[in-house]
Amino acid sequence: MLTRVAVTLVTATLAVGLPSAARADVPDPSAIAHVASCQKKIASAGARFAQQVIRDTLKCTNAVSECQVQCDLGVFGPSCDTNPPPCCDSDDPNSEPGFADCMAQANDTCDEMDVKIATQETTKQNKITAGCSALTQDELCGAEGEGLNFAALNAGCLALNPGYVCTLPNLVQCVGGPLERQLVDQISSLLDARAGDAVAALNLQNLFPGIPIARKVKGQVAAGKYDVWSFTGQAGDDIKVRVVTRDDNGNQTSNLAPTIMLLNDPSSSNVADTNIHQVACPVPDVCGATCPTFERTLPFDGTFYLAIQAAQTGSCTGGKYRLIVVSPGGGIPQLVGDDVDNP
Repeated sequence: MLTRVAVTLVTATLAVGLPSAARADVPDPSAIAHVASCQKKIASAGARFAQQVIRDTLKCTNAVSECQVQCDLGVFGPSCDTNPPPCCDSDDPNSEPGFADCMAQANDTCDEMDVKIATQETTKQNKITAGCSALTQDELCGAEGEGLNFAALNAGCLALNPGYVCTLPNLVQCVGGPLERQLVDQISSLLDARAGDAVAALNLQNLFPGIPIARKVKGQVAAGKYDVWSFTGQAGDDIKVRVVTRDDNGNQTSNLAPTIMLLNDPSSSNVADTNIHQVACPVPDVCGATCPTFERTLPFDGTFYLAIQAAQTGSCTGGKYRLIVVSPGGGIPQLVGDDVDNP
């Protein structure tokens, strides 16, 4: 499955087909051969790289996730989800010695995978360079239908680096480097739902820059009150937010019926077009409420606010929760309002 996904990704992103319409001024057959050979090398080398990087990335994130799951299930001692300290917190590698040892071994695996990915990137770029060196500047960078027609990708490289100039080394560095790597990391995070947790727990942002980072903070809010958290983001960032319940009564039940709002500032209105969905809570609450979640693209740069309320409904009287924010930047939410009357 990974092979098909990787091939589809790279050929769709990097491969630009040759014009099919017949022309009166057909170029020299040898020129056509050079272009076709370059195109095939970009597709084959890029697809192989994508498959290898996805595999290596998952080796790292799965190693971390295995330690975290064991921590949550009490293998290294009581879980902090249900017990006070000393306990094992899956978001804190130093919370328990056995967990720390497991995470250290996982970190060694991630370091090993990082070296392999760097080697694979070099191999890919060398193969593409060798397969495309015979192309003229116009065939490589021109906007016409002839050649590779990489004008659109060149525009993307220029957006990443205003000083970008289209040459074979620069194009290989841009398309073969950050653009493809970002997409490959996104596929890896799709295949491993806890990849963002792994990146956050061991600070692996530099190793896997395209994986969104999951930040988790804990709080408690009284009935009818609000907790307000701030976080920063940039226009175009895709974020995911969820509020989940925690054990309030020692029997895996919660007293919290949570709601959430995304605000422009603590005393302002909701950020438009934020659609809140309701899902089952991981710890069932005593009043049968659900937990809120949303996913959206941030409309502007700046600081945003999340207002979490303990709704007064049924027998719910407020309680403990965990706020999860998944974002490209991975900024940790900060509590700016604790049990306030209005957000």
